[in-house]
Amino acid sequence: MAADSASGERTVQGSAQATARLRYAVKTALALTLAYLLPMALGWPQPQTAATTVMLIAAAGAVSDSLQKGVLRIIGTVAGAVIGLSLIAMFPQERMLYLLSVSAVVSVVAYLYNAYQGDSTAFMLTAVVTLMVFNGGDADGAFLYGVDRAFMTVFGVIVYTVVASLLWPVRVADNTRAMAAELIRGFAAAFHALGQDSAGREDTDKRLAQLLTRAEDFHTHFAAVRGGSGLDDYAAEWRQVAACLEELQEDLVPALQRPSPPDTDFARYIDSYPVLLADLDARFTHAADCLQGAAYRVQAPTPVVEVRSEALADCNHRTTAEVRARADLLQRLQDNLAALQAALDSMLHDRAGFRPVREPSSRPAFIWLDLEHLKTALRAFVTFWIASAIWIQFNPPGGFMFVTFCTVLVPLVSFTPATPKLLIVLLSLGFLFAFPAYVFLLPQLTHWLQLGAFLFVYAFLGFFIFAGPVSIFFLLGLFTLGIQNSMSYHVDGLLSIMLMFYLVCATLVITMYFPFSSRPEILFDSLRRRFFRSCARTLRQSGRARRRLWERMWEHLSRGSEALLLAKLLQWGARIDPSRMGADTAQSVQALNHACELLHAQVQVVARRADEFTGNPLVAALRARAENHRLAQLCATLASRDPAQAIDAAGVGPEALEAQLDDFLGTIDPQQYEQRELGLFYVYLGLQASLLDAIMACRQAQDAMELERLAEPGF
Repeated sequence: MAADSASGERTVQGSAQATARLRYAVKTALALTLAYLLPMALGWPQPQTAATTVMLIAAAGAVSDSLQKGVLRIIGTVAGAVIGLSLIAMFPQERMLYLLSVSAVVSVVAYLYNAYQGDSTAFMLTAVVTLMVFNGGDADGAFLYGVDRAFMTVFGVIVYTVVASLLWPVRVADNTRAMAAELIRGFAAAFHALGQDSAGREDTDKRLAQLLTRAEDFHTHFAAVRGGSGLDDYAAEWRQVAACLEELQEDLVPALQRPSPPDTDFARYIDSYPVLLADLDARFTHAADCLQGAAYRVQAPTPVVEVRSEALADCNHRTTAEVRARADLLQRLQDNLAALQAALDSMLHDRAGFRPVREPSSRPAFIWLDLEHLKTALRAFVTFWIASAIWIQFNPPGGFMFVTFCTVLVPLVSFTPATPKLLIVLLSLGFLFAFPAYVFLLPQLTHWLQLGAFLFVYAFLGFFIFAGPVSIFFLLGLFTLGIQNSMSYHVDGLLSIMLMFYLVCATLVITMYFPFSSRPEILFDSLRRRFFRSCARTLRQSGRARRRLWERMWEHLSRGSEALLLAKLLQWGARIDPSRMGADTAQSVQALNHACELLHAQVQVVARRADEFTGNPLVAALRARAENHRLAQLCATLASRDPAQAIDAAGVGPEALEAQLDDFLGTIDPQQYEQRELGLFYVYLGLQASLLDAIMACRQAQDAMELERLAEPGF
């Protein structure tokens, strides 16, 4: 039954994804068609500029189709026009100074495009228009040429925004409710698994991976839409819902990763333990049902979590830590679910004046300290000058448009799954489709509806079959046709434009390996080392009561970089060539990525609760023995290519840490501390134990890989 249910769920999800992709292809194809036909019907010049704008917005993966996003894209377009025309006015006769200035500006904009975590197409349009307004060095009519280009770009933005807003508009509130309900049910399943014995926990790793994926999807979605019009009616309630879901994840992931020993009888040490479990199960289910529109049910009073101190008097420290950690988990779950239900009740009953008592952690608008973002900006600068040198020396077909295409496509394909082979194949497919159409089909079209049908079908195929930036290279075939009101057919002209796009593709292939390599093995090794160093740095900072000014500045600038490194690990790990690393590469990489996900979750829990533990005298005494620093040092050793040797050399293995902890526990007298302080201390010990388990899981996963082979040279 469980297998049939899972199979049915996958079928439904696959059908929903196919439907969404179909709608997306129809919307973008219609927008591109209108961006071509409307300017032609009105007699405006350069209709391909508006169509190119639609293509770039859609290929960048921008699903945001609100009017607010459209306004931001128009602002980006106007900013690009102002910057481009200002540079032309500043250097009307100094071509090299202009090229140097515009290359620096476009490189900075490319960096901002990658660093911004929202809809970054406004930055893309800024870069595009900055380059487009340059008329190949011809000062005569440069201003009007630039204004025409900027106007048609704005028109393309308006067409895309209107079509996307009116045709199958995205219902932000409904999508957010569905994702939140799915996440809550995942939390309920994780909590239910905590009460099972070891025989029922065989799929713990799979459940954890699904839980982390759902949580990341929801919080990414919420960060993107929280300022939009879909949730503004209940903005305060949704902020509290998001905050409660964050805290539920922080509570359940460590407990699920490090299950209690099967011989720990919690019912012996915690009053009404079965009743507490049943009550929390019911509250999880009720919260998910409320989000999905089920009938509201009055909840029973929340039972009190009480630990029988007399039963723990004769227990060892490990059992005491397990019981205190479980009691703390139950209490925190009760508090979080109560706050979650309060926010849901306010939405269901439309209560005015709701004041959230919890706020979600703010996600940075920009992730500044990311090496790939900087490399992409430098790659755009180098690509611009390589293309400019080709333009100056050989004057390829298309003129300066060759330089524009080479440069603006760098942020879309840099450090992405778009391989050189794939780019050439897609470009060739586009030309194989476009060339026969140019010779046999277009001369036969006599009505605008026929032309519209051709444009729609071509664009639909590109957006439906190919996802993301790679669709551009198929759609480039459409722009070789030179479609306009007065058509004159010259096969040599078509071949010249095709040559220009092949030169663009060849230039991008060169810059994929110069000055930085995009080989998956090298990138994965670099990301792996930086991820573990980032985790170690976070652990060191969380163990300090006071941080220096530069440490606080670094912490602020590096916000979000750890999660981004993890996402890139997952992306590039899946692209490692098995022929280089062995037949079992996929399984080894997947195991390491899963261990890194759990480590990241543990580190975030420790960092968020750092202030809570700082005031505890027992935690302070334990930290004085450099225990937290040793865990950070242990995490840092994972960045080496031989973690086992590095751990042994540093003398910070798990055995040494456990011996140090046992020595400390033997020196404390529980009678000298309050029960609240003892309880929080044992919770801290549980988190540290879970963190140690996560670190050792990463070590074991790395030991199963041949890490030294990741850095081997090759293409």
